[in-house]
Amino acid sequence: MEFSHMGNLKKIAVSLFVISSALSFASASSPPPAESPSADAELICHTENPAECYPKVFSATEEFQVVREDQDLPPGLHVQLDIQTGQKRAKLYNPEEKNPDLEGLPVDRSVVIIDPEEPQDEKPKIPSGAPAYEPVGLVKAPNEKNEGFTLALETVKKYSGAKGKSITAGDLDKALEDLEDLSHGMYYGLQIAEDAEALHALFCLLTGPETAQEEEKPLTERVDFLASSILASSIRNNKPALRAVEASWDTILDKQCASNPKVARTPKSELYAGLEPTTGPGSAEEAAEAHSTRLNLAVLDGLLKSPKIKEQFLAHDGMKNFLRILLRKEEVWDSRKAKVARIVADTFLDEEVGAVLGVWPTVASVADATVCAEEGSDTLGEGCWEYHLEVISRDPKDAEWSQPLLDMLRQRRAGEATRKRDEL
Repeated sequence: MEFSHMGNLKKIAVSLFVISSALSFASASSPPPAESPSADAELICHTENPAECYPKVFSATEEFQVVREDQDLPPGLHVQLDIQTGQKRAKLYNPEEKNPDLEGLPVDRSVVIIDPEEPQDEKPKIPSGAPAYEPVGLVKAPNEKNEGFTLALETVKKYSGAKGKSITAGDLDKALEDLEDLSHGMYYGLQIAEDAEALHALFCLLTGPETAQEEEKPLTERVDFLASSILASSIRNNKPALRAVEASWDTILDKQCASNPKVARTPKSELYAGLEPTTGPGSAEEAAEAHSTRLNLAVLDGLLKSPKIKEQFLAHDGMKNFLRILLRKEEVWDSRKAKVARIVADTFLDEEVGAVLGVWPTVASVADATVCAEEGSDTLGEGCWEYHLEVISRDPKDAEWSQPLLDMLRQRRAGEATRKRDEL
């Protein structure tokens, strides 16, 4: 008798739980419970006898029926579970029905409505005066330092200095190749960037004139190509290295290169002014100039991430020289033009890839197109960029890079105009 009594209590408890769930569901749903699915719906058959088939969705009535293990229960039913046998029984829920077995027992009829959480700002609020977040952190040295790195760096510095005659061309090539391999790592890239003397030597090698011996080498083995690759790799995605270059930038640019003391040549004069194409279309010198431009652009791509260097670049007519490159029509300039377009977009227009907006352009587009169509320095101003890009984009081979750049520039102009109106 005691076992039977306990069983009844367990059944009552489970029934109470189920009724509570059903009541909660009924309270949350305004319409009355839907009628049970028809038995003509999808059937489950475990034998070949059709009489033993039953509907996949349980068909409830006003009386309790046994629920088979593989049947689906629709919502809103009154379900009982025998916790001793695991058997379920269900019928249509009747809110007016009273169960004598539940007399005196508490029944939960409450419906809890949970308010949705207020949307949180994705970016946490940064206290005033807090130091800038540094995602890189400390650049750790490798467990085993490369012994040839210091020797290679000293070789490059000696070659470009007063002791340059003691370094052979073969020694220089070997040193540059070693540095090029190591410069892709953050640690060695930072070590190169922190050595102002080495930086100056690399910039002088990048911008220096090519000898006849160098011109006979494959492009990827030339001194200027290796110097460009080392500089570009050292600062690419390496913020500590870029900051180190910034710290010694003025000294590096204004120091004269020692290759020919009779000719005043500094990295500043070559890196900025050297971007302007000066060779005649189709001339023998044009290919060499396009090659030099390619190497300078690879380095500038990373350098222009620096606010200081970006400001200096703009002050030295960098954008005019960029436009001069875009206006070249010879095939040898095609890849250089696409590179310039990407640098302009990534540096000044496309905020999604890190561009700082508002730095360029700073003046409105020229309303009178005839001003931009005429020859002269005024046609290269930032107000004429749309005009020139519209003309360039008419050529199908240039439209792939010029049209997206034109669209971004127009969008930027419109956004700047709206901002200025809001400020008024």
